[in-house]
Amino acid sequence: MIMKYFAAVTLVTSIGLGCDRPPAQSAEANGAVAVSAPYPDAQILERAADDASDWILPAKSYSSNRVTTLSDITPDNVTHLKKAWVTKLADDGQQEAAPIVWRGVMYLSTPHNHILALDAASGALKWENPYTAQYTILYFVNRGVGFADGKVFEATQDCHLIAADAATGKTLWNVRGCVDTTNSLYSMAAYPYDGKVLVANGGGDNGTRGHVQAFNAADGSGAWDWETLKHDTWPGNSWEHGGGAVWSGMSVDPETHTLFLPVGNPGPDLILAGREGPDLYTNSIVALDVSTGTPRVKWYSQLLQNDTHDVDPSMAPVLFTGRVDGRAHAMVAIGNKGGELFMFDRGSGKLIHKVVVDDDYNLFTSVPTPQGTVACPNHGGGIEFNGVSYDSATNLILIPSTDECGDWKTTAATATYVPGRAYTGGSLPTRRDGTGVLTAVDVATGRVAWRDSLGFPAQGGVTLTTTGLAFTSDLSGRVYAFDIRTGRELWRDSTGSSIVAPISIYRANGHVYVAVVSGEAGAQTTPNLPPANGSVVTAYALDATGPVINSADNQVQSTQQPQAPGEGTPSSTGSAPYTPAQVQTGKAVFAAQCASCHGAQLQGISAPGLTGPGFGRVDINLSALRTIITQTMPATAPGSLTPDQYAAVIAYLLAYDCVTPSGNGAVPFPTTDQPALKSVTIGGRSCPVK
Repeated sequence: MIMKYFAAVTLVTSIGLGCDRPPAQSAEANGAVAVSAPYPDAQILERAADDASDWILPAKSYSSNRVTTLSDITPDNVTHLKKAWVTKLADDGQQEAAPIVWRGVMYLSTPHNHILALDAASGALKWENPYTAQYTILYFVNRGVGFADGKVFEATQDCHLIAADAATGKTLWNVRGCVDTTNSLYSMAAYPYDGKVLVANGGGDNGTRGHVQAFNAADGSGAWDWETLKHDTWPGNSWEHGGGAVWSGMSVDPETHTLFLPVGNPGPDLILAGREGPDLYTNSIVALDVSTGTPRVKWYSQLLQNDTHDVDPSMAPVLFTGRVDGRAHAMVAIGNKGGELFMFDRGSGKLIHKVVVDDDYNLFTSVPTPQGTVACPNHGGGIEFNGVSYDSATNLILIPSTDECGDWKTTAATATYVPGRAYTGGSLPTRRDGTGVLTAVDVATGRVAWRDSLGFPAQGGVTLTTTGLAFTSDLSGRVYAFDIRTGRELWRDSTGSSIVAPISIYRANGHVYVAVVSGEAGAQTTPNLPPANGSVVTAYALDATGPVINSADNQVQSTQQPQAPGEGTPSSTGSAPYTPAQVQTGKAVFAAQCASCHGAQLQGISAPGLTGPGFGRVDINLSALRTIITQTMPATAPGSLTPDQYAAVIAYLLAYDCVTPSGNGAVPFPTTDQPALKSVTIGGRSCPVK
């Protein structure tokens, strides 16, 4: 189990501070060889889809259509794919980055914002640029780096945009980003385009507002900013904490300088609470003209109004030319977490097809209630952030998705906005055993051509080859190859850890590789998942004789470790009731229910750290902390612990964070709220529990 919304208590008040990266770590001892080749510029990036050997944008090209023209791997020989190399990652967590590959070098980010450069043919480490975020708002994930003109760009959890030298890993510049650093984060990949770097913030579920930003690639200076909320479509001032984050990715049509955006759900989540109405541009696809320094909306389509089930369009829109009524149409496709796929005319925004690919029982005809209302898909189901791909040979669009239902409950009729905490009327539902499905839809008719079941949730998207293969994955760590025309499974293998990241295909040293990063399931954990075996990059090749296993020995461990309090770190105030027996019980419960995401030393893995200076800067009292834990934890199963177990977990956190026990440790932490708890706050010290 995980404790996703413990993020609700991880606000740091020193919002103006970011962290400079330490010097890049060299790995020449691993046999790294510098690549003396030009780097992709704006023109090369615009033609990325035609570059068979490299993978230089997160979803292959600006169209976000993951298709490779490499022809070496075919339906006839795909069974010969074997692991060629495996590189272990020291920074364990929920790995979501797409490997970027250029001229034999692979660049990727890790959950805690490290950047690594690997030899793409062997997996050997070339250099690493580690990072220490000053705070995190939600949980530690990063969806990849941008790459252009000899620079590797990364947007960090603590709202910084960083450029590193692609040859050495040395930091070239580091600027603060997000408009609202009290309640925003970056988790999406940075997108280089037209001499700029495009990013957008997450944090919509916490009540921040969405902003899409452009920074000059040369020095990181700001170029423009576009807010996703159209204020006059909201009741009163409800737009102030209206959400609408663009957190997953974006697509660009360079010919028209149009940016296609998946704008997320409105806030507060799960309840309407005074925001009834259009609430634009939430839950919408927006076509944004970025040809000048003042972005302008060309068209938009709202996929859902009055959302109460977290049904945002989470994937980057896919641009393609499909065949409808015997004619070629410039189209754009987008899916949402309700399992709906929409296909629009790319120029006008006219809807061409809407297809439901998952069970949508009760999702659009009910609202969450205090008693609970079952609806499908659950918040981790439907079409997720790695999205869909289109095959021009068959005119099929392939959609990985997840079938899973949830019991949607509210705990309050209204939501109170507090920076850094979830802005919601209740907890997201307990996760259930989810299953994945790969669906092929005929673009000409909008009808399903075939469906294939996957054993576990499908979060990793789908990458196609022009030879007729569809590579996809499931959350258990399996990688599959299907025949695009028939849907027949042709090959599978397992990486050994959960796959939440997309697949990249490239050529290096004369061989074609199929590569994916895997790690913890983190916020996507379902009860039926097998345990993960650490974070790794796995590369497959035809008739490989390996695999070569690269250790993480030369990498930097995650720097999100408890640190000694520094100047300005607050101390705990007050004492709290808890007993030594509760602490030991809480330690065991934490290890079983929480440590996979928050870390055995509370250091944070895919979820925030719960000790040290960062946690100590949280502006929250113990009563409020108890409410968050008992009502929203673990995030995959809120309320699933007994009152005594919740009390024990809190006792363990208090002891670990050096809060003095009242009554000489003879009085247990209560199973109900007490007025005295409001006078206790947690400081920045760590006292590890033995």
